[in-house]
Amino acid sequence: MDLTQFQWKNRLLFLFAPDSSHPSFHHLQNQIIDQKSEVEDRDLVVFSVLVQEPSQMNTTAIDLREADSIRDRFAIPPHAFSLILIGKDGGIKLKRNDRVDLAEVFELIDSMPMRKNEMQQQNQ
Repeated sequence: MDLTQFQWKNRLLFLFAPDSSHPSFHHLQNQIIDQKSEVEDRDLVVFSVLVQEPSQMNTTAIDLREADSIRDRFAIPPHAFSLILIGKDGGIKLKRNDRVDLAEVFELIDSMPMRKNEMQQQNQ
């Protein structure tokens, strides 16, 4: 999958886990569903990259080959949980292998200069 198609348009949030029952993955997925409008407001595209279940980009299925390619690109072992946030500039802004709250991701995004400009423009 060519991730450059998202550059300057979207932030990318990658969630890697063996399956959807992994506690850290499940926790974040629930928060993403509950805070859908905040996710959309920050131009986030969420990738759920799983090993034992179908992977998705937002609600669109990703085939196994693409999911494996994404996992390889970021060197994430199949058994691991990992979260990676990519900024609109294409750079990695956050990489964590432990439980993360969506509020922490939002706080980081909201501290970025590009996001601050977006929020100023929305308030005008």
